[in-house]
Amino acid sequence: MYRAAVITFVDILGFKALVSSCTYDEIRSKLETVLKFSGFDEEEDGEGFEPRIIQFSDSIIRIRPLDSKTNSEFPYGLAFFELLDLVHMQGELINHGICLRGGISIGDIHFEEKTIFGPGFVRAYELESIYAKYPRVVVDPKLIDALSTDNRLLSSHNSWDEEISSIRKNLRREDDGVYSIDYLRSFLGEIDEPEDQPFFLENHKKLILSNSKAFGELNPISAKYLWMAHYHNTVISELTDKFFDAYEMERSDLEISPKEMPVLQALDL
Repeated sequence: MYRAAVITFVDILGFKALVSSCTYDEIRSKLETVLKFSGFDEEEDGEGFEPRIIQFSDSIIRIRPLDSKTNSEFPYGLAFFELLDLVHMQGELINHGICLRGGISIGDIHFEEKTIFGPGFVRAYELESIYAKYPRVVVDPKLIDALSTDNRLLSSHNSWDEEISSIRKNLRREDDGVYSIDYLRSFLGEIDEPEDQPFFLENHKKLILSNSKAFGELNPISAKYLWMAHYHNTVISELTDKFFDAYEMERSDLEISPKEMPVLQALDL
C-alpha cells in the first residue's frame, strides 16, 4: 500500500572516483560517516519524530510519512524538520570532507525492510540524478506548493506565516531558478560555539580546493566545485568586518581566490 510522504534521496558526490582510488577501509569509513550523520537509527520506523532511513551503497533514502502515528496525533512541522536535518547532515559532512547531492520531494511510496518503490521515490531520485548537478539538495516545487495546501507538513504550534518563515530560512533560489537547501548560511546559524564558525568555513574552503586542484580548465567535474566556490564566496562576502575582527582574520583567509583555484583564474581573464 502506498503512503504519502516527504522523501529525500542523497548520495556522496564523486563516489565512483572514491571507489577507484581508495582502499576498502577508507571507503567503509566514508560510508559509516555518512550513515552516522544521516540520523540513522535501526529502531526508527518513520512513525515517530524521526524519519525511516534506508542506505544502499553510497545512497541514503529518508522517508517521513505524512500519516505517521506521531504526526497524525500532533503535527510537529514535518517539512521544517526534514530540511533542518539535511542542513545538519550537509554541514557535518563538510567537516569530514564529504559533499552530498540530493533531492527532496513529496509523493506516494511503499517501503518495507527490503522493498521500496513508488512515484515519490522515483521523483526524489530524479531530482538528485538529473536536476541537482552540483553538491546541493534540490527541493521539488511540488513540495513547496504543498506547504499551502497540506497542513500535515506544518506544525500545529505555529501560524502558517511563522512556519513558512522558518522553512524559508533554510532555502535559497539559485540562478537557474532551482530551490535548494541553503546549507552554508543555515548551518552557520546552527553552530553552538561561535568560534567553530570560521573552522567550518575553513573546512568548506579546503574541501573545494582539495577537490578542484587537479582541474585547470572547466569540465563536468570542475564545474561542480566552481559552483561550490561561487556559493562559498557569496556567503563570505556577506560576513561583516566585525566577524573577521572577532577572530583576528582577514576576509581573504576565507575567500577562494583565482590564484588558489585555477579554473577561477581562467574565467577571470
